[in-house]
Order: sequence, then C-alpha cells, then structure tokens
Amino acid sequence: MDVVDVNAWGANSHGQLGLGYESELCMSPQRLTKYSFVPHLVRCIRGGGGHVLILDSNGRLHACGWNNRGQLGLNSTEECHNEFSMVPTEYFEEVPIESISCGWDISGAITVTKRLFVWGSNAFQQLGICQRGFMAVRRPMPVRLPRDEAAQRISFGLRHCAVLTHDHKIYIFGRLRIMDPPPIELDITATSLHRANVVKIQAHNPNELRIVSLVSGQNHMLLKCIDLEAGSRRRIIALGDNKFCQSNAFQFDEDVHQLAVGWTHNAVVLKSHSILLWGRNCYGQLGIGGFSEQQATPTPLRLQLEQGQSPARLHMGAEHGLLRTTTGDIYTWGWNEHGNCGNNATENLSQPTLLKLPGFAKLAGTGAGFCYAIVETVEEAMGPTTPL
Repeated sequence: MDVVDVNAWGANSHGQLGLGYESELCMSPQRLTKYSFVPHLVRCIRGGGGHVLILDSNGRLHACGWNNRGQLGLNSTEECHNEFSMVPTEYFEEVPIESISCGWDISGAITVTKRLFVWGSNAFQQLGICQRGFMAVRRPMPVRLPRDEAAQRISFGLRHCAVLTHDHKIYIFGRLRIMDPPPIELDITATSLHRANVVKIQAHNPNELRIVSLVSGQNHMLLKCIDLEAGSRRRIIALGDNKFCQSNAFQFDEDVHQLAVGWTHNAVVLKSHSILLWGRNCYGQLGIGGFSEQQATPTPLRLQLEQGQSPARLHMGAEHGLLRTTTGDIYTWGWNEHGNCGNNATENLSQPTLLKLPGFAKLAGTGAGFCYAIVETVEEAMGPTTPL
C-alpha cells in the first residue's frame, strides 16, 4: 500500500514547517503529523520569507507560518501559525484557485476565472493600492487590472509584485528599480491603479516578441520570451538590480523549459534537461563546486548531476537550491545555516547533495530558508501468519 507523507526541514522560527511548534532550525526532514489538506492531493507548494502556501487539486489553499503582515490570508492577527489551516473559500468567492505565489511577506493567487487576489504587506504599495489603513491586508483582496485584463501569472520580490496578463503585458506594483537604460526589446511606461504607481511593460514589437513567463528575485526579474518569427523560447530578458550579475540576459542555444530564481541568482532548465546557473555564489548557491565570496558569476555555468539523473523540477530558496529528479530523488545545495539543505548539518554546500528521504518525492517546494517534499513510500503488505 502506498503511503504519502509531508516532510519539511530548515528554518522554523515562525512555525513555517507546520510541525506544531517554532524552533530555530530542523537540520533533517521532519514528517508532519497534522495538516488541513490531503497529502496526495497537493498540487503546488510555495514559500515566502517565513510562510508557506499549499494548493491542492481541488483549488483550495492552505497556509502556515509567519503572519505578521497577514500573509497567510486567514484574516488572523496572530503573529505565527505553526500548523496548517485552509484559507476560507469564500475569500475567493467560492472559485477554485489555479496558481499561487509568495513573496517575503506577501501572497497572491489567480483563480480559474483569471481573477487576481493579493494579501499581506502593502508597505511599498505592492498590493497595488495607495490608501491609508492598507499597510497590511489580512485576507485575500481582489485586484482589478487596467481594462479588467485577465491575470495569467504572478510573482513577488522583496518589495514588488509583478503580474503577467493574458495578452502578455506586465504590471509591476511596489518598488523595483528598472535599469537605465532599460532593455531595448521592451516598452516601459508609468501609469497608476487605485492611486498607486504602476509600471507597465510590454514588448516593443509584439509581432516579433511575446512575454510568456516571469519570475522575481529579491530586486530583479527574469522574463521568458517567444521569438515569434523563429517560434523559439530561447530568449531571457532581465530587469532590475544587477550588482551580482543577476540581471544579465541571454539567448540560449535551445528552448528554455523552466526559469527559477533566488534572491540574487538565477537558473534555467533547457529542453535537453541541462541546468545552467549564474549570479551570486557566496553560499555555493550556484551548485558549481565552489564559493565565490568577492565576485559573482556573470555567465551561465552547468550544474553537474550524477549519471542517469534528469530534472523534474528545480526550486530556489533565497540562497539555496532544491532539485527533484524524474526518479523521485531530492538534491540540495547552497546556504545551509538553518539546515536548509536537510543533510543534518549547517555547513554550506557547494554542489548538489543527495538528501535522505524515506521514499519517492512526488512534489517539492522551497521558501527563503526552508524546504518541503511530498514523499510516497510503499508499505509491504503483511502476509498470512502461521499459528504457533
């Protein structure tokens, strides 16, 4: 019989591991014993600075951890919740959720009807509203985009929220410095929404280039684009802070399958299953076998995996990485101060290290300094017993 469990490890100072208590760290995977969801129905795990959201296959949302700004969406004033609770479906007007995202102290969701909901900190107008009394929003709040455009994807940085619409425009709320000069492929204009300043981004020539995905680091963003003439998805455009070369942009030799970012470093998974990383590497977060204290890595370097291993999904914490392979193994590397890598130690890891789990990892996710994995184990059936 198959048994599906939830495992978590790393920082737990806000109860974000869902273990029923707070602690400085958990250096190895811990099995959760209580939760508001059914483990085998978990569809997506997203973590923020000290909180975590879990989306199930019924479109219901579950939250745990730090709640100082209401980022759990439970309409609660408690500082922390160390066990999972389901966010009431009435907050989303009884419409199932399609996708979720977490920032440092902010959260968001897009429903199956493409409505956008956000909650948590609004200290920098990152919720898209500029009104007194809205420094924090403790339950999901619907946000109407200009001309009621449908939301397609959402991502959060430290102080910004970025929304990709169905017609391939991006709206940025909050604080994100766009580099000067901006990328020539983009048109960037300032507008307003609910009296809050908003930056609008779209392709300069929409007949040649289409923005199809976005991810956010601490103070930067990566955009995945389709070259419509060639029909390829090889181009990455970057915006924002470039102190650690994290906003260096590239045209790859093959299609980009997945984007992933940490606070100040990036990764792409290519069609051939190669994984390339660039940016800051002071904690070994690039996984390339060394630490770079003084200078960043400006061009992508390949992540070396054990023979026979292929990526299923790549996840980035603030300064650490987690790779789930197609065989259900988990590899971690990078910043390990809080046991983020789950290897029963706190020394930083400069290359992917196999994590000991009780079974096959079906799904995984990361927050700033912690990780989750949904693990399936097979229990052997008891055979007939012989009487003495």
